[in-house]
Order: sequence, then C-alpha cells, then structure tokens
Amino acid sequence: MENKRKLMQFFFIRQEESSVHYHQDLEIIYVMKGKMEIKIDESAYQLQKGDFILINANKRHSCVGTQGILAARFFIDFHVLAEHMGTLQLMFWCNTVADRNDAYEEVRKLLDRILSCYSDQEEKGALYLNALYYELLHHLVSCFMVKADQVWTNQEDSRNQIRIRQIQNYIQANYQTQISLNDLAQRLYLSNVYLSKYIKKHMGLTFLEYLNNVRLFHAVDELLYTNKSITRIAMDNGFPTSAAFIKSFRSIHREAPSQYRKRMQQNMPPVHQEYELEEKSLDLVHEYLRNRQMGQQETGSRQQICTADASHYEIQNADWIRAVNVGEAYSLLQSEVQDQLIQIQQETGMRYARIWNLLSQKQCADEKGGMNFRKLDLVLDFIIDHQMKPYIELGGGIEVKESEKDRAKKKEMWDYNLFCEMIRALYLHLINRYGLEEIEGWYFEFGKASGLGMTAEDVAYYQAFEAICRIFKEIAPEIRVGGAGFLLGYEKSFCREIFRIWKKRKFRPDFLSFRSCQDMSIAEDELIYGRRSIDSGYMKNQMQLIRDTMEEEGFQIPEIHIVQWNFTDSNQNVFNDSSAQGAYIVKTCISMLGNADFMGYWQGLDIGSDYAPTGAGAPGDTFLAGQESTQHGHSDITSVLNGECGLISRDGIRKPSFYAFQFMNKLQSHVVCRNENSVVTANGRGRFTVVCHNYKSFSSKYAFCKEEEIQIDEMDQFVEDMEPLRLKICLKNISNGTYQVKSHYVNHENGSVQNIWKMMGYEKVLAKDEIEYLKRRAIPSMEIRTVQVTDGTMELEHVMQPQEIRLLDIWYRY
Repeated sequence: MENKRKLMQFFFIRQEESSVHYHQDLEIIYVMKGKMEIKIDESAYQLQKGDFILINANKRHSCVGTQGILAARFFIDFHVLAEHMGTLQLMFWCNTVADRNDAYEEVRKLLDRILSCYSDQEEKGALYLNALYYELLHHLVSCFMVKADQVWTNQEDSRNQIRIRQIQNYIQANYQTQISLNDLAQRLYLSNVYLSKYIKKHMGLTFLEYLNNVRLFHAVDELLYTNKSITRIAMDNGFPTSAAFIKSFRSIHREAPSQYRKRMQQNMPPVHQEYELEEKSLDLVHEYLRNRQMGQQETGSRQQICTADASHYEIQNADWIRAVNVGEAYSLLQSEVQDQLIQIQQETGMRYARIWNLLSQKQCADEKGGMNFRKLDLVLDFIIDHQMKPYIELGGGIEVKESEKDRAKKKEMWDYNLFCEMIRALYLHLINRYGLEEIEGWYFEFGKASGLGMTAEDVAYYQAFEAICRIFKEIAPEIRVGGAGFLLGYEKSFCREIFRIWKKRKFRPDFLSFRSCQDMSIAEDELIYGRRSIDSGYMKNQMQLIRDTMEEEGFQIPEIHIVQWNFTDSNQNVFNDSSAQGAYIVKTCISMLGNADFMGYWQGLDIGSDYAPTGAGAPGDTFLAGQESTQHGHSDITSVLNGECGLISRDGIRKPSFYAFQFMNKLQSHVVCRNENSVVTANGRGRFTVVCHNYKSFSSKYAFCKEEEIQIDEMDQFVEDMEPLRLKICLKNISNGTYQVKSHYVNHENGSVQNIWKMMGYEKVLAKDEIEYLKRRAIPSMEIRTVQVTDGTMELEHVMQPQEIRLLDIWYRY
C-alpha cells in the first residue's frame, strides 16, 4: 500500500469560531489578519497579527476570531514526528504571546515561505514545500521542544530518568499483550498506587493512557500499510477487543479506524474545518507576505555594517556590568584569591564583589556563643582597600536549578528572634566600623535560596526580609536592600504571585535580583518541565517578560539586578575555558545595554570553589540554619583547565572571558552606535573605542547533551556554524586628521589558553616554567596602523573569526 501519510499539511481559517476539540496531531495557528483568542485547557491567549502558537497533542482547544479573520493552520503528523524523534513523549513550548525568544522570527520566516508556496502546484514546488516542512520541524525541535519524560526533579534526575526508561521499555516490549499496572508495579517492586501517581507526575499521562498511545501508534501503521482487518489489528496491538480499539482511536482521531483508512487511501484531507482561499483572500495572504518582506532588514548573513555618527550619542555608565561573584566571603582570607581578585579589579574595572555566607558559625562565633566579626572585617577591608564595594548576600549560599515547590518542602529550621539578633549585631558593627556614607554605596541582598518559601502570604521569607529592612533603614533609610534571587526562565511562573504578595506588604525591595544560567521551565498539567535554552537573546528576552509581568501587576521597583549570569552554572563545561565564552560575554553585555541596572558575572575565580567550607549548607553550619551553598558539578582540580566558570584559572592563567571584560572596560561614556555584533563609543575628545564579536549560538545538539561529556575537540559540533564575519565600521562626522588605530583581539588561534594547552598535548600537570609559558602566550594579539581622514569619515573593515572578540582603540594624533 502506498504511504499516504504527510509530515505536515496547512489550511486557512476564515471563519470566526471553532468548537472545543482535540486531536493527536500537533497544530500551529498563525494569524495574518485580525485577532484570535485561543483557549487551551484553562488558559486563554490573545493572538494578533503576526502571532502564532503551537498546540500540543491531545490538548483541548478552541479558536474565536474577529470578523474578517485570516489565519493559517498547520498540522504536524504526530506519528511521523515521533518516528523521527524516537519517542512518543513530545512536548513543545512555542507561543509568541506568552514567551520571548529570538528564534520566533526564524519560525515566522519559515511559515511565510511555506505560505508563499501555496499557489505553486508543480512537482518542483511540492518538493521545495516538503523541504521547508522539515526545516521548520528541525527549528521547532531545536529551540522549542521539551521532552515530556524530562520532568525537573532536582537531585533525583538521574534516578527518575532510569526508572522512566524502565517503564517505557517495558511497555514498548509488551504492549501487544494484556499487561496491567500491577504487572509493571511488581516488576519495579513498587505499589500500584505509588506507580500510578509516579507515571502521571513524570509522564503527564496515566498508565492506561500511555499504554493506549503506544498501541495506537503501532496500530495506525498497520491501518495504513497492511490489509489486515480492524479486528486483527486490534488483537495484534494488545487491545482486548475491537470495540476498545475503536473507542481509543475515536478519542484521538475523532473518526473510526475504517473511515481513517479509507480517507488516507483516497488521499483526502483530515477532518478539520479548513478553507480553500478565494482570489480575494489569496490577495490578502500575498499582501501580508509582501509587508513582512519589506519589514525585514536585508543584510548578508556573513557581513555586517555599523555606521556611527559621532555627532549623536547617548551617555551610558558602564558600572552596571562591573560586578563579579567571588564566592564564600572568607575565601578572601586566602592570598591566592586576593591576588587574583586584584588582577580582575585592576584590568577589568570590576566595582562590586559579591560574597555570601557572612554569618558562618565557624567564622563568626566566639567561645561564648556570641558574634565575633574580626575575620569579616579583614574580608571587607580588603575589598574596600582595593577600590571595590561589597555586594552582600545575607541569605547564605547559592542554590541552582531548584523549584519553588521543592524549596517550600524544606523544614524552616530557623529562629526569628535569633535571626533579628544576628542581623542587628552585623548591621551595627558595619555602621560603626565603616560609616553610613560608605555602606550606603553597598548592596544587601536577601535571597530565597535561604530555603524560606515565598508563594504564600505570611511565610517566613517576608518576615525575615522585613526584619532586615526595619533594622537597616531605621538608622539609614538610603541603604539598599533587595531580593530574592529568582532564576530567570525557570521561576517566572511563580513571580507573578510573588509580585502580588510583595506589593501589599509594608517593605518592598529597593531592587529585584535574578540569576541567569540559560534554563527554561514550562508548566503543563500542574507539572514543571525543564530544558536548556539555546535562545541567543535569552537574558534580554527573559528580562522583558519579567518587566511585562511587573507592569501588568503594577509592581514597580527602582532597580533590576542580574546577580549571577552565565550560559551555564556547570563547573564541567569546556566552553567556559574557550574563546566562545569571551564572545558570549561581549555579546551579552552589548545586548543587555540599558536592559538591566546591575549584572554580576558568574564567577570570578576557578580557585574560589577550593575554599568553600566542607559541608556548607548542612543544618547548623550557619547562624541562619537551613541555608545552602552549592554549585552544579565539581571539576577535576588537578588539570590545567577543567571547564570551570572563572575568569582566571587556578594557576592564574587568564581566559578569554577575562579579556572580554577587559575589552568592555575600555569603552567610553558616549555610546554612538550599537548593533548585534558591535558597540561604538567616544569620549568627545577625539577618542573612539569599538568592541565587537562574532559569537556563534549553540545548536540543537547542545540543548539536549550532557555538558560534562563535551570534549574540547568536539566543540564546533555544538554551535550553529563556524563561518567568519566581515564587519565594517564607518565613523562619520569626525575631525579630519591623523588617527592611530590599535586592534586587540582574541580568537581560537590568538590568545586562547585552551588552544595553547591543546598544542601542549592537554597535559594535566605542567611544570612551573610551562605554566609561565601559558601565561605569557594567553594574551590578546595586537595590530597598530595609521589612518588619514580627509572627508570627516573613517571606514574600517575586519574579518572576524568565529568566536572572536576584538577591541579597536582609535586616537586622534595631534
């Protein structure tokens, strides 16, 4: 029998309303004219012109459009996609109304190209259309797919994944027989009740629903590609009766198996309400596509031009990016940590050092059980003496990848009176030692990583936060206190409720703090699914979602801080040591210009984690019991490079990430021009500074890999491409005369310690002179040339290698 199944089909919507329905095929609705309300289960989304949404399999949904609505409906065959992906557990989060992602524009372009093929019925056009379908699906899978068997489960991830695979493998191997939940429970040595809840929680379906999905998946193949009777197909695929098969089939496909087989044999469209477009409506489609094309900037994918008019600029204070996470406060008592932090401050201009676990019992307790701040004074004195200011996290340590629900389950092992006593003692000591004027320039953050929940009205977190505000602001109202360390992309579902609660309380934060490590969460059926995002504009897009939520809730806070940011929180990722990390930093700083009030890079030093106290986070380790201090992954500290997040290695070797901040520190106060790959600044006195990059975004392969398993020689496989970029800088309205142009750059072949180490055979242990050799070699390359300007315009052109960063320092020569 000829295969009639198609990967995708699309139809047009002209009617104003459709009834509630559901089906197994995935569905994309793309609005070209008018507005449309899409209801999915209990959620409603208002789509306007240019919006689209992907509806997952078997989700109840309905559509209500305005008069004159014109939209396209794309159906993706669930079975074909499942065959390609090798799993039935497929879920997508693709919704331009509720989410922001740079990848959405590429999806729009692909949808537009598919629609533009509508009138081309020739065979060549059909082949091209099929190619576009696959390209669209590849993009959706790469950027928006969440595997439904990857429920975010904190430290039990690996055990749960093993059990889920056991469940899936058992069902796949036995679906043709009369298996039951009890059979599976006995095999896994679990109770029926526990296993039933476990499957629903981690797979989003009941045992029977999942079993029937597997059976139907195989039964459809036999309907299409064999001449077996309906009864035979039912029996061969594990259904107890043909009636049970027909009932399950109807619940998914909304027609009987015999009708489905007949329709597919005749190559008829599925049972959906669709319309062939009359000429007038077709003209509307063409008009929409023409307007879309006119609105898209036509630039070569491998060339970019930055035109900067020196007579127009904006003033920008660069202090907002000059902050670094140091780590446990008392690690600064170590001379190695001090020496490396001094280098960072002097070369990158870092203004703030973020530290935590100040109230460690081991460091602050005296013999009588009181407070002794002598060691803390040494830490803070060092920071201040080296032209930096402390950014103090009062809540304790760092938690990553843990949901609000998980934190709420922790025992709130703290004493309110003791907490207030400790905070008051600390505060009075700081005022008396450093003075009000000094500490008014510091930041005090109380993060919810303290294990105190936030999603209920009167939980301990708000009591603790208000105690800090009351004690601090009683003497100095200008002191800045904020919180609560929300994880961007992952905890957004909780933020709205927290903003509502905080808005009603007496004390609001002076700043909101967030952490960013490129993670995403999707709430579906009361479960939270997680994935790693490869959105190239992740931080900017997620911050805009937060700002939108704040505006909708009327919750306005003076400052927004991203206190920890990196593309990962792993200390076992080889990209941390590479030129790619330098490019990522420059790209992020340029894109976030004006989108945050403060950003603290995660993290300053590889060596900092060596001095984290053993067992930090255990109850009783700090005066504020219940706090934790953990990092994701532990690296091999015996190796020269080990994938840690620091700017400087344990041996004091500067990484490309160090030079990225060094380059950004050279920027002037007048921002003349900024685009995706560069920023041009001036000082108004004949000096121009340009910082640019050729950052390569991660590919879909990276989204689902294990970071610690990536090898240095395989890194190119995990990015979108390795093409160079031809960048042209055009400075206009500048003084005629002679200019000196100094160019400093780091790429894979120049200044990258990782590549130099490769040429040394990746030897894990090097002699002292070999370490010194690495230090001398791992520096930016430099070129100098003279440019004569006669017409008020200077043009510079550079071919930038992939993952390259470059600093252009341009001086007028008198």
